Amino acid sequence: MDINKPHASIACEHERWNINADVIAGHYAVKRRGVKYLPKAFSDQEAKDYKAFKDHVSFYPAANRTLTGLLGLMFRRAPVLENEGIVEAQLKDVITRDGKTINELAKEVCKAYLTTAFYGLLVDHPSGTATSAGEAIAEGIRPYVLQYPSHSILEVRRGVVGARRALTYVRVLDDEDTVRVLELVGGIYQVSIWTKEAEGWQPGPTITPRRNGQPFREIPFVLLSEDDMLCPQPAIMDHVVQLNLDHYRVQGLLTSCHMFISTPMLFAKGLEKGAEDKLTVSPGAIIAAEGENADLKWVAPSGDGIPSLERQLERTEDKLAVVASRILARQKAVAEAAETEALRQGAENSVLASIANHISAKITQALQLVALWTDGSTVNYQLNTDYLPAKMDASEISALFTVYQGGGMSFESFFFALRDRGVHNETLTLKEEEKRIEADADRRAGVAPVTVVSGQPAPFSPIQESGERPSP
Repeated sequence: MDINKPHASIACEHERWNINADVIAGHYAVKRRGVKYLPKAFSDQEAKDYKAFKDHVSFYPAANRTLTGLLGLMFRRAPVLENEGIVEAQLKDVITRDGKTINELAKEVCKAYLTTAFYGLLVDHPSGTATSAGEAIAEGIRPYVLQYPSHSILEVRRGVVGARRALTYVRVLDDEDTVRVLELVGGIYQVSIWTKEAEGWQPGPTITPRRNGQPFREIPFVLLSEDDMLCPQPAIMDHVVQLNLDHYRVQGLLTSCHMFISTPMLFAKGLEKGAEDKLTVSPGAIIAAEGENADLKWVAPSGDGIPSLERQLERTEDKLAVVASRILARQKAVAEAAETEALRQGAENSVLASIANHISAKITQALQLVALWTDGSTVNYQLNTDYLPAKMDASEISALFTVYQGGGMSFESFFFALRDRGVHNETLTLKEEEKRIEADADRRAGVAPVTVVSGQPAPFSPIQESGERPSP
């Protein structure tokens, strides 16, 4: 197998990914593919007539709208990054070589994963002579997260390393002329770069990345796939895309019918041989035929099949609404029971929340590898999984404050509970709120400034109006 060719188990999915990408891209991408997505109105339709027909068929952007809606839910609240080291302090705003922040990286990963359910993140660290993480970063020698969308992943193998399961071989496409091979050789992580030359693909020297002089014992590549399988599996958008194409093709049949019945046909009989082989008729024209059996009349098709096609379009739109988790749902005339609505919405949200948690865990794994290259601190990254905004009432706030005041939860947990339930602006951060509390305490007459120790301000009731803080 050529070094730049994908393994058969991955190559067979490329067509599906291409279709998903076209349909999600929308009108222009789909129509550019012509008969691949929209059959001709009739078998011997000429190219110019097919183009006119295709231009008349509208494309319903259901897949794009669904993906945008799902991403909107996942990023309705800003993701949470927990780290007390270099990742939070210096690296979060430039985590990739092209300058993406961690949140921008996460959004790209989510969009691609919802579309293909196959994505790769590689943590790469260039070599340097600095003796500390701070010096290395100051010199620009620091780890970056490299992104590998589905088409760039050529082969992935997994095996047993010691007493654990781990990746043993990864082959990815950096660009059209560069292939990167990651491999565990004798338990040591090694990298080789293959480049395309005039005489063919040539391997470069083998590199053994090191941290503090020691080689790595694992491949710092994170594969995002359904159930962590090495072979790609269907993505959440697959069924939406197929239904979207079904809708487009039925719309083509309906457009064909409309074009057919909108222009009555001229029916002629009894014309003598030698008469006009082709008649061009314009409004107000008079055609005279000398034959005694000649007859000319207009025939208008009935269009009886149009209602059934319209009903089929509606059914397809309803199916799209179900598969797309009500983002495309049409408003129903009769409201559903609250319990029924809650059950369905809960089930739909649990699917998306499961995907969000899976992606969060994989991004956390990649960021933990970044931290391992630098200061070894602990990193956690979490996408939003609360998709039902509901504000907390006064009694719930009071009950929550009682738990906090009694020592049943930290101030941090108390703050996030208030923010996530709409009491605070969802863009407010914990540090900003701590500064506000401290500044507010300084303004209160006769009240000593609040001292913040390890992120824990003195107890303060958010619903108290008197200006006095309750005793803990």
